[in-house]
Amino acid sequence: MLYDKTREKLVPETPEELVRQTLVNWLIEKLKVPDYMIKTEFALSNLSPTENGRLDIVVANPKSTDLSEPWLVAECKAGKTNLQSLEAQVNKYLKIVKPLYIILAIGNEWHFLSKTGNTYARAEKIPDFTANSER
Repeated sequence: MLYDKTREKLVPETPEELVRQTLVNWLIEKLKVPDYMIKTEFALSNLSPTENGRLDIVVANPKSTDLSEPWLVAECKAGKTNLQSLEAQVNKYLKIVKPLYIILAIGNEWHFLSKTGNTYARAEKIPDFTANSER
């Protein structure tokens, strides 16, 4: 079992959960995201009652209480998924959420995207959370 500090409970140690928890810890330790701003396994039905999906990770936007416009969303897979299918999955979610940043995590391989106008472009990195919240 793994302790998920964002859900404040033990969760089964699956390969996908290891990727998710590694990414959550990286967000907290490297990007300085406060753990209370992170939601894991966030049900899209919280935003749109007819939606069934779940976002692996959502980081609230410090400038808005509207979770349909989060600072970041991330989708995590254990490694048996190709990037194109993960992008297709996230594209469905983008009908409901409009994050500033996206992370596509397949095992240890992470891809960053940044919102540019109404589209998303590849990014070298995600900025530190505190830098974004002070603008």
